[in-house]
Amino acid sequence: MKRLFPLAFAAMLLSCTPAINNAPNTGLEGQVIRGPITPVCTENVPCDAPFSAWFSVLKDDHEVSRFQSDIHGKFAVALDPGAYTIVPDSTAPLMHPRQQREEVEVQPEGITQVTLYFDTGIR
Repeated sequence: MKRLFPLAFAAMLLSCTPAINNAPNTGLEGQVIRGPITPVCTENVPCDAPFSAWFSVLKDDHEVSRFQSDIHGKFAVALDPGAYTIVPDSTAPLMHPRQQREEVEVQPEGITQVTLYFDTGIR
């Protein structure tokens, strides 16, 4: 019983804590994919792959946030609902990364799931 009290007390405190900085409970979550990853795509061999990189989140051509995908291409970023443009950082393993853009729409409730595709330029 003594061990459960600290856990119950901590849970009670967390449930009563107000949101910090009015952080949105909406945003984007998903994966970034690049391709092709080989000059010739063949059957039963992946032609696309996830990748790790930094990305800018633009709203009306102004950066409002940044995020990094992990080695599996997974990412999550808190954003208010609305239309955004995702742009890879100049160090992303892509051809002309800053010229590539993905348009996304964050829904008014919850986390919007997306898969973002970017071109490697391999042909």
